[in-house]
Amino acid sequence: MEPERRVVAITGAGRGIGLAAAYRFAKARDLLALNYLRTKESLQEIADIARGQGGEALLVKADVSDPKEATQFIEESERFFGRIDVLVNNAGILRSTPTHEVTQEEWDEVISVNLGGTWYCLRAALPGMVERRSGRIINVSSELGLIGYPTYAAYCASKGGIIALTKAVAKEVAPHGILVNSVAPGPVETDMLIRDTIEYNEETREQIPLRRFGKPDEIAAVIEFLAGDGGSFMVGQVVSPNGGTAI
Repeated sequence: MEPERRVVAITGAGRGIGLAAAYRFAKARDLLALNYLRTKESLQEIADIARGQGGEALLVKADVSDPKEATQFIEESERFFGRIDVLVNNAGILRSTPTHEVTQEEWDEVISVNLGGTWYCLRAALPGMVERRSGRIINVSSELGLIGYPTYAAYCASKGGIIALTKAVAKEVAPHGILVNSVAPGPVETDMLIRDTIEYNEETREQIPLRRFGKPDEIAAVIEFLAGDGGSFMVGQVVSPNGGTAI
């Protein structure tokens, strides 16, 4: 008898790490609930792959920084598939501004998307997981949430908050059979990084012990590991694939 397929919900799945993770889960024949805000076209290929494997993909436009829209994404996914087995909180934005020049609007935007979006989706998904006494939640943070970096105060605060949130919730829900962990990537060659002239340059590349930026699929592989059998004894851990930038 074929094992029951997992239902995997991913926020910010339209590009970068989220898209790479969606591709891996599609190839694994999982059922996918994929959130996007602006970039839907890239997800059509993922949906085709999933359906070609006999699965399904639900594409949901939602701004996860809005608690109502984030909750609707989770609820719509649960209505469509009946449950969520794996939640990957990946949606995020990057802003670089000298701390004394950060506006209230910029601070609120970064915190509400990165930390708020993670919290809203996690909170909405937990009741179903607690009822089933099963689930995996993987929160995508950043190495900058561990080590900090000049001019990234809001971003570092949001990603550090995700790490603290992960640890707190992990201890609370592990007795219910729910495993919550975080992936904290180093510099990864995504659209978000390429647009950042402070980080994306040859000087930064040379400071990385591996002398290269990470690839989205390398981070997606860690997410897939935590969602699978390899992550079965992982609780509240922060896994940081970073090429040696934070050891």
